[in-house]
Amino acid sequence: MHKPGLFALTLALSLWPAAAAALSAQTALEKPAEITRWESGLIELNQDWVQHDGDNLAWASPGYNDSAWQSVDLEDMGPAQRGWRWFRKHVSVGPNHKNVHLLIDGGDGTYELYVNGQCMLGAQIKSQFAIGRPTEREFELSNDQGDFYLALRTRATPDYVAYQLPLFIEVTLGDHDAIEYELQSLQSDRMYSAVPSVAINLLLILPGLGALALYIGQRSERDYLFLGLFLLLTGISNGLWHLQQAGVLPLSANTLLADPLTYPIAIAELEFTLSFVRRRVGRGWRIYEGVILLPLLLVLPVWFGHFSANAYDLVQAVVTAPLVYLLPALLIAWYRHGNREAGWLILPSLLPTAAGVLFNLGLVSFYFGWARLNIFIQPIPIGPISLEISDLGNLLFLVAIAIVMFFRFTRVSREQAHAAAELEAAREVQRRLVPPPAAIPGFRIESVYLPAEHVGGDFYHLRVHQDRSLLVVIGDISGKGLPAALGVAAMVGALRALPELPPGLLLAALNRGVFAQIREGFITCCALHLTTEGVATLANAGHLPPYENGREIALPPSLPLGVIADTQYAETTIRITPGHWLTLLTDGVVEARNAQGELFGFDRTRALTTEPAEKIAQAAQHFGQEDDITVLTLAFVP
Repeated sequence: MHKPGLFALTLALSLWPAAAAALSAQTALEKPAEITRWESGLIELNQDWVQHDGDNLAWASPGYNDSAWQSVDLEDMGPAQRGWRWFRKHVSVGPNHKNVHLLIDGGDGTYELYVNGQCMLGAQIKSQFAIGRPTEREFELSNDQGDFYLALRTRATPDYVAYQLPLFIEVTLGDHDAIEYELQSLQSDRMYSAVPSVAINLLLILPGLGALALYIGQRSERDYLFLGLFLLLTGISNGLWHLQQAGVLPLSANTLLADPLTYPIAIAELEFTLSFVRRRVGRGWRIYEGVILLPLLLVLPVWFGHFSANAYDLVQAVVTAPLVYLLPALLIAWYRHGNREAGWLILPSLLPTAAGVLFNLGLVSFYFGWARLNIFIQPIPIGPISLEISDLGNLLFLVAIAIVMFFRFTRVSREQAHAAAELEAAREVQRRLVPPPAAIPGFRIESVYLPAEHVGGDFYHLRVHQDRSLLVVIGDISGKGLPAALGVAAMVGALRALPELPPGLLLAALNRGVFAQIREGFITCCALHLTTEGVATLANAGHLPPYENGREIALPPSLPLGVIADTQYAETTIRITPGHWLTLLTDGVVEARNAQGELFGFDRTRALTTEPAEKIAQAAQHFGQEDDITVLTLAFVP
């Protein structure tokens, strides 16, 4: 509703002071009230209309007898009532004013205007999807006698009624200049009030996109993901709300889009909070997230008027209350129990909560007529602009969370840099523990080691005995990353410390040490001793058997290291043909998986075992590496 000050300004801008007698609506058979003195200005036509429920296009006719209709004042009708309704008024301004202008501030898409029985262009009854809040619309009226029969055909949809909006705020008659000034004044007032709120919500959207970009670069930090979703969805939801409040978008933008976003916003806030404070999202929270989404089932029933909008608001308040009021309390409790991260979020979480509580108090006061609390739903003047209390809460939240995330990002970046340095150091250590094989007389050796992460759990060990024979051990520690790499260091250290032993006894000694040291996981291992005469003795501990020139060497089944303390490992002795290649590898080759989920498999592996180590490893890696890949090939050269 436009402010009285704007009306006074319009009068001041008029060429002459407006002085007009009040017009009264008469029936079509009565003589209309005539304006005895018309001067440039505005005349309000809100009073003395007649109204009738229903819909009949005959009611637009100037000659229709509306004497039995009920008299109403348009600006005092209160919220619109659902259904079809007609309003009529007869106005005479005299033949000296053949062309006048009419300004109607009414629900967008809820009415049509008929003048002297003719439907005027510029206003139409729209579908429920296109209905909007009251906006201003100007019509040009022309009649040689200055005599106008006005008829308003209206329809209020369930969604429009649910917002408790009036059909009309005001109807004003005047000359072209005065109506133009009034129209521009009302439009500026309506649009200008939305600018600060829309700008604040754009400020929410941009950091939201930034947080999502951070998550793409740091997938381990899930709090970036949920903070980004929370800010992005909140900005979109509130922005849609304010744009429909300003009449830029229809009411459906809020009912079908902005309001339903409340529920994923609530889930994003919950997930962000728990992720930020490093709390697990347990079954109870998952159930609550499902409960949060249940009101989405009521959106369409409310839209079509089959479910009370007030009851829906109550359901929404009840469903989100634990998040609004319990989460800050939990943050305080977690902080008091030593969770430093929780302390950082206490203030940011309380700001939107406090704003929401005050806004809800204002809504309650509005519905129950408690005028003293209406200030909580009124815009707050801040210098030349005004802000809704929810926008102020969001702005303060954005500032607070920006400060928190800056310090969090700085600390996390420091920790990641430290961790990256440690990983690089571990990688260098592992590179020294598992170096490329040196030249050994009587043997040709190639090796490739491709960890799935910075460091891995595969290893191999080469050792030349005093009789110039060669010991080769290849293994795979269960797991990946740094824990597996620590196991590699222990295994290589143990292999270097053990005396010269045949493969079976070597694996038995390793097994006793592994069993005593680890409580979870296991280690697969294959040991090969090859003499300068080509005699190969092999023992296996749950590892893939080697290949000789593409043929798998049959070895008896056995348990991996670390499963049973006193396991004995049988030995197999074969003679290697000079020039034949022995290929030893880890299961990272066989278990490589492509985008379709297909395994590299034993058949592809067997077909490649006559190829150099580099080609075998690259083929598995390009297929789709999921685990550490190690390939070692050697040939006996007498």
